[in-house]
Amino acid sequence: MSAGNELRRRVAVLDPMLRSREHMRRAIRALGHAPLVFNDLEELIPLRGKLLRCSVLCVGLPPNPLDQQAWIRAARNLIAPEVPLLFIARENPLKAAETLRCTTGDLVLAAPSSFADVYKGMKAFLAQHALAVDDSGLEWGGYRFVPAKESVVLDGFEVCMRPLDFELALEFFHNIDRVLSRDWLRTMASGLAPETGGRWLDASVGRLRSQLGLIAFHGCEWKLSTIRYAGFKLSRSPGKKTSSLVSMSARDLAREASPALGA
Repeated sequence: MSAGNELRRRVAVLDPMLRSREHMRRAIRALGHAPLVFNDLEELIPLRGKLLRCSVLCVGLPPNPLDQQAWIRAARNLIAPEVPLLFIARENPLKAAETLRCTTGDLVLAAPSSFADVYKGMKAFLAQHALAVDDSGLEWGGYRFVPAKESVVLDGFEVCMRPLDFELALEFFHNIDRVLSRDWLRTMASGLAPETGGRWLDASVGRLRSQLGLIAFHGCEWKLSTIRYAGFKLSRSPGKKTSSLVSMSARDLAREASPALGA
């Protein structure tokens, strides 16, 4: 790949918030581009006086309004004038656009509540600037995630999911064979999870097991396990059968996932 093409596929991220930063990192990779991620302004000190070579810069603004102008100035000083900016704001989009003094080509993604929101916004932004996207980055084995519909295609059938379940499913598939703590999952699902009650996480994991066939049957490829005192882990055993083929058909899974039938 030429240096010019490499530059066109490099997307920089500057964001102090873990959740939106991870969402942008994953969306960029899933769309076929290379993320270059910074967590804090201090990480930009070595670049002082130099321009960051990238096709797009995505900036997640800090919650404190007093800090936002410093981040905006740093972002604009970091890139060439022709490089477009995608802002992740935590406020009203009209107010945000005025505060950010957006120029032609910039975009404000206001208060995205999920990975699907960030993915769709990022995809539209890249297309707007004629940057090629590749939708094949959200497939694991026989599972293909469709953020536009918050659904999963499994065994030839589409399983429509609740936004919370879709978010947690992606979290597990992005971390195969890693134990994810309850605190981590609560953090990554914030904004989608119920504000009251403490059983929503177990209920969501239970739905994922049944809807996506992530159940521990003998010979199954995928398994979503509870790790006592630690959290949950999605594991895969290559060479074994897809869970849906062992436990229940994908048609049954799609029917079970339907909100009209409850869950």
